[in-house]
Amino acid sequence: MTETESLKSQLLIAMPALEDPNFARTVTYICEHGDHGAMGIVLNRPTDLRLADVLKHMEIEGGLGAAGEQIVYLGGPVEEERGFVLHTHTDPWDSTLPVTSEISITTSRDILEAMADGDGPGRTLVALGYAGWGAGQLEKEL
Repeated sequence: MTETESLKSQLLIAMPALEDPNFARTVTYICEHGDHGAMGIVLNRPTDLRLADVLKHMEIEGGLGAAGEQIVYLGGPVEEERGFVLHTHTDPWDSTLPVTSEISITTSRDILEAMADGDGPGRTLVALGYAGWGAGQLEKEL
């Protein structure tokens, strides 16, 4: 697959007729797409959780203030207990995948600790779970 064929950094908007409950009425940001498959984060499925809830569950302390009220999203049906932080690009954290020169996704605890201390990236979206497709699966579904 060439870079021009890749859907990386694109938004997938569910068609109105899509009945799959995992993706009906969703907007998904594709973070990775290649011959091996694809991975994305659903951007418009808010949960009842706030960042403060996640940090408390992970036993991360910090003076969150208003940042603790940040909504946590359901990023997709795969590994819903795993957290993902989509954020403006900064120096890499322990486990960061650059999506573009401006956007990265991080799955490591250190970014949440920095956010709790007010030292995290400028703009973030926190999600639990992700959307994943095996090799060629996304292309077939489209």
